[in-house]
Amino acid sequence: MRGIHLSPSGWRAIIGKEVTEDNISFLAQAIADYLKQQGQTQGVVVGYDCRRLSDEFARCVAEVLAGNQLNVFFSPQPTPTPVIAYEIVRRGASAGIMITASHNPPEYSGLKFNASHGGSASKEADAWITNQANTLQQSMIKRITYQQGIASGVILPIEPAEKYLEHMKTLINMELIKKAGLSVAIDPMFGCAIEYLGNILTSAGCHVVSIHTNRDPSFGGRSPEPNEDSLQELSRLVVSSSSHLGLATDGDADRFGVIDSDGSYISSNQMIALLVYYMLKSRGCVGGIVKTITTTHLVDAIARKYKVLCREVNVGFRHVAEIMRKENMLLGGEESGGLTIAGHVPEKDGILGCLLTTEMVASQQENIKGILEKLSLEFGNFFSKRLDICLSEDERGVLLESLRHHPIEVFGDLRVTDIKDNKFFLSDGSWIVIRQSATEPLTRMYVEATSQERLDRLIEAGLSVISNR
Repeated sequence: MRGIHLSPSGWRAIIGKEVTEDNISFLAQAIADYLKQQGQTQGVVVGYDCRRLSDEFARCVAEVLAGNQLNVFFSPQPTPTPVIAYEIVRRGASAGIMITASHNPPEYSGLKFNASHGGSASKEADAWITNQANTLQQSMIKRITYQQGIASGVILPIEPAEKYLEHMKTLINMELIKKAGLSVAIDPMFGCAIEYLGNILTSAGCHVVSIHTNRDPSFGGRSPEPNEDSLQELSRLVVSSSSHLGLATDGDADRFGVIDSDGSYISSNQMIALLVYYMLKSRGCVGGIVKTITTTHLVDAIARKYKVLCREVNVGFRHVAEIMRKENMLLGGEESGGLTIAGHVPEKDGILGCLLTTEMVASQQENIKGILEKLSLEFGNFFSKRLDICLSEDERGVLLESLRHHPIEVFGDLRVTDIKDNKFFLSDGSWIVIRQSATEPLTRMYVEATSQERLDRLIEAGLSVISNR
């Protein structure tokens, strides 16, 4: 076995160790075999992120697809994952392939496979492709050169930015933003949104200041994830430039992070709740909400107030996207900073999240903390936190087996009243989730309570459970 495993988030591994041109070519051939077997021959959109060797891996994918007589719509510059997703739908293509490891550390790369609807492919498709990629022989790879593909017209270079930005203007109230005259600080984190976020905010009349807008495959020596630790520099820029807010996107721009005008970090959980509230109350939109099990219950409370359905699904945006596609949902979101809305593709979009946040601030004409205070008065307090815990592979296996076969009955002095998919509901209304990351060698613990004191106690109890299993 080559160790290739395609999941809803794609395949991610270390560059030069597992992610090699040979393994990328096996995966590309397996995808070509799958598409041809399914009769899906309307072409494939191919893009890549800003990581080391991403452009070469993307060309390899294009050459293999072209060698299999599949038309390739190739984006020759680093392109955000949501832009590739939108281009799949806009062109009526059969699929899309993105060379990316999203927010993983710089030494990672990978490949993400999206279906014709723009969202993640089915688990059945991923399983078939995974098996095929691990069993193919080198002699089975059909490949032509990039130049041959261009000359024959099988590979078509594309520039997807303009059409994507036009589409954003149908989802976001640009006139409202223009009237507000906002100053916005941005941090694309050396990633794919470099040519996107600042341009569209400027076109909406914002005064934009920015950092980390050059291409750097090392991402400044850290993971391109827009969390509180990684956005300290953006926080300082917001304060020093007297900006109304700060916006960040991760490595492939499918997640977003937000800094308020005073430099404070607004968590992804808070942002999902704020945007749900804004769309239901201020925009007057109609439709249900779908969220993952690790997302704040403040969203549930808001949905109850406005009498809309709130569906909770397992972690993984594929589950959110599936409900968004099949049911009348207004917004789908997750704790890690991914969201989409009705009218857009069923793929998380950090640029969209940033623009919707900007519209909200323009509409409310106050800082984000002020809006959060109103939410607290109306719905009560929700304190949440995610902890990433480094355990060995053996320790992770023992922990998950123990949770599966010997369910926890208490966390500290709190009784477990229900368990669903490793989510423990507790007697005081708080909850805790313990799960293994699908994309990184980490165990994650998610906790929510109604006060900071209760949250701290629950975190301590959760860590004790993990260390004693």
